[in-house]
Amino acid sequence: MNPLESGPIALKRRALPGALLIVLSFVPAASAAETPDLDLPRLSADAATIAEAAPRRRATASEAKAQPCPEQGPGFVRMPGSATCLRLSGRAAGGIAVRSGRDGTAARPEADGRFALDARTDTDLGPLRTYVRVGTGRR
Repeated sequence: MNPLESGPIALKRRALPGALLIVLSFVPAASAAETPDLDLPRLSADAATIAEAAPRRRATASEAKAQPCPEQGPGFVRMPGSATCLRLSGRAAGGIAVRSGRDGTAARPEADGRFALDARTDTDLGPLRTYVRVGTGRR
């Protein structure tokens, strides 16, 4: 016999729905007429119209093109409209691992990949660098 089917645990498990019903019967029900009086700000139609009608400036082709950033090193480009230089890099490798043993020869595919983001900018306190690298595999 399963110990959970008899004893104090089973009694508690069987009594739980009844106890829950008793507790919920004492909770006062909120009527639909009793809504809380909250003083929340309302969005006026004028603000929505202003936000919708705001002009959007599109970048020209010369502004949208990333410019080289040689002062930070090879591969860096300057983000349009800022002093931040960015370099994206990565690698991918694949192969087959072959093993020979008493059970015979076994081969399995192997894959490895890595992606890196390097962002650099000058601040009032000095240069700021952010470097993030995400990889898979064992290499």
